[in-house]
Amino acid sequence: MFLIGQGLYGKIRFVDGVFPAYDRTYLVVETYADKIGVLNVSSVKGKEYKLLFPTNKLINKHYPPFLLKSFVKVDSLVHVPNAEASKMLLLDNGNLLDSAELSKIIRDAGLTK
Repeated sequence: MFLIGQGLYGKIRFVDGVFPAYDRTYLVVETYADKIGVLNVSSVKGKEYKLLFPTNKLINKHYPPFLLKSFVKVDSLVHVPNAEASKMLLLDNGNLLDSAELSKIIRDAGLTK
């Protein structure tokens, strides 16, 4: 149903359990039969200083699926049931993030896939 490297837009609880006040972007980094693992993605504009944090990594080739220059929060992994994720907007018709960028993000997040 979902592929590693796709972008999603909607609301998913943060790692700390808090529900976001507004829709956000996410990157699919794990897929299972019943759930997916996603990382938070945020636009860089106005938040350039956040790139100084070691857990935030710039996505150099962000499009597809993210329209704006973006960074990923590699310590933000959460798992979402497929049923919940299927209610979210799939970004850029499901086109995948650049494979080299994706590999780097997965490595930086400490994921094995």
